[in-house]
Amino acid sequence: MLNFQNRCCQLLNMVLSLVQGVILVLIILVPGPSFATDHVPGKIVSLGPFITDMIYLLKAQDKLVAVTSYCKLPEDSEPKQIIGTVMQMNVEKIISLEPDLVLANALTRQKQIDALRKQGLSVMRLPTPRTFDDICQRLIDLGNLIEKHEEALEVVNQARKNVSRIKTKALATPKRRVFIQIGLKPLKTAAKDTFINEYIEFAGGINVASQANEGVYSREKVLEQDPDVIFIATMGSSKKAGTNEKSSWQRFTFLKAVKNNEIHILDPDMVCSPTPEQFSKGLLEFFHLIHPIKGKNL
Repeated sequence: MLNFQNRCCQLLNMVLSLVQGVILVLIILVPGPSFATDHVPGKIVSLGPFITDMIYLLKAQDKLVAVTSYCKLPEDSEPKQIIGTVMQMNVEKIISLEPDLVLANALTRQKQIDALRKQGLSVMRLPTPRTFDDICQRLIDLGNLIEKHEEALEVVNQARKNVSRIKTKALATPKRRVFIQIGLKPLKTAAKDTFINEYIEFAGGINVASQANEGVYSREKVLEQDPDVIFIATMGSSKKAGTNEKSSWQRFTFLKAVKNNEIHILDPDMVCSPTPEQFSKGLLEFFHLIHPIKGKNL
């Protein structure tokens, strides 16, 4: 009887070991968003400017059949079909194009994604990158997806070199206090652990609003902190809106940024939805504006 019990215990331990092994394998094999497809897509629809920019950066624009009205194509490029805005697309038009892959962004409505999938279309949502490392990873993921892996690595490696060079230069410069405005109503800014905050910190600045709750901030706090430099990059608004905001800040003549003429309007596309290449170029602009004298030598 004792031998039988021992054998049962041994068998139970073996089963438990196998189960644990299966659980371990499941944990390893479910990493999150998947960017794999059964075949290399020949026709792609982009539902966001960031995605479109990456496709052109990888020189894969021949695969691109349609974009949103918010996507800015290179001046010398062939026109593409327009399938709506970032948040409201024409589902029927996309279906009629018969794409192999539809690349959605964080703002794409799930209801519309479901409608496309019901028609048998392959739809992938690319998560919004939070950091420069995330931006680089998104390009590599896309490169793997459309057989542009080497091109993606080349772009990422060059961008990392450029960013590293600027960060090294910034270490040798005095820190300056910076505020960046990226929204109008309510006033929004860049909190910590975002690539917009990295623009400031990598360029040798101190983000006075790094602890902002979900990026929402008040004008009164900015006035109290009196930053050396104020940046304005209002995503989704007109150029006139940026100019109007600059005028609003200039009313507070006691601010250092006003006294020293250091309120700058930036390209919101570069600041808010960059590719790795755009991030490195944008970082150089941040460095030049935060350190106008030192920046001349970079």
